[in-house]
Amino acid sequence: MELLVVIAIIAILIGLLLPNISNLTSKAQEVVCNARLRNLWTAFSTYLNDGNAWPQLPDGITIGSTEEQQWWLTTTSNSMSLTTKDWNCPTIARMAGSVTNSRQTCLISYLPTLFDARPMTPSRWPRMPWFTEVIGPHGRGNLSVRADGSVSPIQDQ
Repeated sequence: MELLVVIAIIAILIGLLLPNISNLTSKAQEVVCNARLRNLWTAFSTYLNDGNAWPQLPDGITIGSTEEQQWWLTTTSNSMSLTTKDWNCPTIARMAGSVTNSRQTCLISYLPTLFDARPMTPSRWPRMPWFTEVIGPHGRGNLSVRADGSVSPIQDQ
């Protein structure tokens, strides 16, 4: 009889925990996404503080294209030691993996703002996002990181 009571209690606890596991996974992925946005901010801040200008897209690359995304990956890999993992939100990567009819390949989850080549320009506009998620998978709008390193959602208007 005691064994049945213990099994019943364990079954009730499992029943209470299972619905929360997906919610916890989603929250954990949002925390990782925040950390990756801050990592991008740290890498670019260090790069700018070393006297470099914001990276400029070469002529002929279409904004938003796969070629542009590959250019950001290659450029920041060489100059800032950033990896593909640093540029991708785990939630967006999971969502992209579940879509079988994807028309455009998404190599990076964060869109960089195209500032000019003057070294101090990105810091002169404190509310301008440096990087913004391509979509808002966390339910509060697209996350973005600003000049002061704060990560916050951009709410849909």
